[in-house]
Amino acid sequence: MGDLSYSQKIAQFYVDADIEAIPQRVFEHTKNVIVDWAGCGIGGANIDSTKMIKEVFLSESGNHDCTVFCGQKASESHAAFINGAASHGLEMDDASYDAGGHPAVVILPAAMAVAETVNAKGKDFLLSVIWGYDMMTRVGRGVVPDNCFDRGWHPTAVCGIFGATAAAAWLLKLDAPKIANALGIAGGFASGNLECYADGSLTKRLNPANAAMSAIYAARLAAVGYTGPKWVFEGKHGFFRSYTDNPTPERMLENLDYSEYPIEIASFKPYACCRYNHSPIDSILKIMADHKLKADDIEKIVIDICNMAIRAVVEPKSIKYNPPNTAAAQFSLPYTATCAALFGDVSVSQFTEEKLHDPEIRNFINKIEMVHTGEMDQYLPDIFAALVTIHTKDGRELKQLTKFSKGDPENPMTTKEIKDKFMALSQMTISANRARKIYDAIMDLENFSTIKDLTKLF
Repeated sequence: MGDLSYSQKIAQFYVDADIEAIPQRVFEHTKNVIVDWAGCGIGGANIDSTKMIKEVFLSESGNHDCTVFCGQKASESHAAFINGAASHGLEMDDASYDAGGHPAVVILPAAMAVAETVNAKGKDFLLSVIWGYDMMTRVGRGVVPDNCFDRGWHPTAVCGIFGATAAAAWLLKLDAPKIANALGIAGGFASGNLECYADGSLTKRLNPANAAMSAIYAARLAAVGYTGPKWVFEGKHGFFRSYTDNPTPERMLENLDYSEYPIEIASFKPYACCRYNHSPIDSILKIMADHKLKADDIEKIVIDICNMAIRAVVEPKSIKYNPPNTAAAQFSLPYTATCAALFGDVSVSQFTEEKLHDPEIRNFINKIEMVHTGEMDQYLPDIFAALVTIHTKDGRELKQLTKFSKGDPENPMTTKEIKDKFMALSQMTISANRARKIYDAIMDLENFSTIKDLTKLF
């Protein structure tokens, strides 16, 4: 494989895989990933931003063969787009530091749509997701996420499109040359801007949706013979040199020996907000529980954050302290820290128009002080640490450092917690009985002769 490009080597890696050698624990974890994504998608299926997308994409769809969450049908590419946006809307979808973003909301919408089209078996769907996470992680390890963000790119989308393309290509049973071509084509489609962080506009939800849809086009084009650049990743004008400074593209080839399955290192989110908020939330909740504090006991809360959090949840402060809509609130550290202190809860229920104007929240939010001393940067790029100091009215200063927030592999959510999250989110739009049937089906997915036995339940 010495003369092959990175995309060609990785494509061959997928084709040569001994499926029977993949440990069962990987399949079990993959089912939890699908459960988590399905809950996010079902829960987000009828929020306002998804309704607007459906209004456009359902009316324009041609063949309505593929499932859209909550009982509707669309074309293959449009179903991927709608489900991608729906599952990203609640900000509860999984994350992977190595992959550079949120894998599920790009990979799974593309994989499910293609799986339905080709009538894939349940196990093939699972395998496509496993390879999708592998591919996105390889790309994510080669970029410098902090720099990618500084350039305005959304790593979830620009890295995720390659994972979704790998998943779609696997389901289409493409050979190694065509998989490599599909990845090359995907490089031309990679896009997604994050200026939405500044004002709470809704386009962040479109970025993974567009990546999922474009990944299908990349795989479909490669299937009929369209070609993409051989050196799409490492070339002089390739992905890494276009999307980040000082990349390490050689990291794409790490562990190209089936010794790891990166889907196992994805993190699950217990809170309905940007991941940069989670360590501060965990620290606040722990301090208040350990010291039996009430919100009325608090003079102020000082949060020392890492550099990467600033652009997402700290600035501009005029927006972060006064979020104009629920999307902005999801990316406001003052708002989410306030919810943690006041209610001990940062679930979806805290992100409503009514809550945004709650006088109790509006008054307390000014007690949140955000600082960047640089101390938390020592843990980057893979750990989003936060040090919280709660100053009490009786003069105490109570500190808590959180490096691994709840849901990280080092501080995991249990299978029961993932199921409970799925049930809670799903019941935003469907009955508990229907949600239980979907959960049970996903847990038995490898035994399904057709993915449609699952998707008919959505």
